[in-house]
Amino acid sequence: MIVEANSGGSSFHWMPIAISLYFVGVAFCVARIVMSIVAVLKIVGSGTKQHLPNGITLVVVDGEQAPFSWFCYIIISKKDYDENAAEILGHEQAHIRHRHSIDVLLCDLMCCLQWFNPAMWLLRRELCAVHEYEADKAVLDSGINAKQYQLLLIKKAAGAKWYSIANSFNHSKLKYRITMMSRRKSSSWTLAKALYVLPIAAFAMVAFAQISCSENKDEDSENIDSEITSPEDLADAKAIEVKDGKIYKSPEDEPFLVVEDMPEFPGGDEALREYLAKRVKYPENAIKRGVEGRVFVTFVISKEGYVTDVKVAKEVDSDLDAEAVRVVSEMPQWTPGKQKGVAVNVSYTVPINFKLN
Repeated sequence: MIVEANSGGSSFHWMPIAISLYFVGVAFCVARIVMSIVAVLKIVGSGTKQHLPNGITLVVVDGEQAPFSWFCYIIISKKDYDENAAEILGHEQAHIRHRHSIDVLLCDLMCCLQWFNPAMWLLRRELCAVHEYEADKAVLDSGINAKQYQLLLIKKAAGAKWYSIANSFNHSKLKYRITMMSRRKSSSWTLAKALYVLPIAAFAMVAFAQISCSENKDEDSENIDSEITSPEDLADAKAIEVKDGKIYKSPEDEPFLVVEDMPEFPGGDEALREYLAKRVKYPENAIKRGVEGRVFVTFVISKEGYVTDVKVAKEVDSDLDAEAVRVVSEMPQWTPGKQKGVAVNVSYTVPINFKLN
């Protein structure tokens, strides 16, 4: 004989509900990625395309649009392209060279699976920060004036909408980015932070642990401030170069990008603009061909104030480039830049605009 027992009450089955909530969260995150991709593709299709070297496609759009890159595309507004093309394109091309879009996409997919885990979102935030540090370094290494670039970042900090799957020019952590450019902090701490987060994320994916985001954020802020190279350390070196996570002092004549007292043209910035307006002669050959453009010229103001090592940072046309180099090379002696009261070599960049009436 079989005896059946009835407890008289029903037990609550929470596991099906938890599983359902998990997949709802996954679906929401996937939908968010898909919508962001669709929005980016829509912008790419609406803009004017230009093909750049290395398979990169530049998309220039009308209206307000924060510049960003996505795989082989760089999206930029016409206004930004006319005013700050060298800085922005250098930044976004660095993202593309380092394949940052693949990193972000893979991290987003992991976040879809671990949407409930704060450590995954912290890892994504730190990954994007590392991307921005790398792109900023590439811009400064190209010869762009660091002070002008920092002012551009501040100007774009409250820019238009950007997309989570893309590498945006006005990404967050602006304070840390400017601090690293100004004080040339070693990137070894950036790597250390990533290694610090990875074991936590791996453990959380196995054990489904909950990590506090606020505690990690406070710890990051304190550690960053303590690791930054002090002004006294910077004063002892003409420049600082980072290789394999170690800091090396460059040769003594290596120019600074930013100093306490920047070089000054005789009479100031207004006098510099007047000098360029009077001295630049539009090449006849360029006029016949109807060539226009903005040439970015980078050069070094020596510790004696002389203009040296004149180069074209952004080429437009051989005739226009040559004229821009000629005018800059003939500049009078500047007031040299100083660091801790000592005259030093400083890298500088000026744009020269050629426009036909």
